[in-house]
Amino acid sequence: MKFYADVHRSRRSGEGFRITYMVDGKAFKHADGFGEIPAGPGDKLFMDTLPPNHTDGAIELLRRGVEVYYLRRLTLLNKVLGELRLPKTARGDIKVLMNIEGDSGRLQRTSYSCGE
Repeated sequence: MKFYADVHRSRRSGEGFRITYMVDGKAFKHADGFGEIPAGPGDKLFMDTLPPNHTDGAIELLRRGVEVYYLRRLTLLNKVLGELRLPKTARGDIKVLMNIEGDSGRLQRTSYSCGE
């Protein structure tokens, strides 16, 4: 399965981050951390950015066997948003990720070795 996630600041305080994600182009859902995303071995997660406070959650996904990808340059997001005439919202950002997912030069794969 493919998961697309937009990581954005929470509205409440402006501090902290909230994750809006979509599974295989179906319904939008929200999570407070990557550990809440129901991805398993062989699944792929495409995200716009990885804030430092969510690194542990992303590592947990990698340990579960999920392939994690993020944008190399966030400026790409605004460029493609303009090309597709999408609004600058979490849903718009996810639609951009779905459109550029096939272009491997724009996404960076994350890997993790636990050293065991």
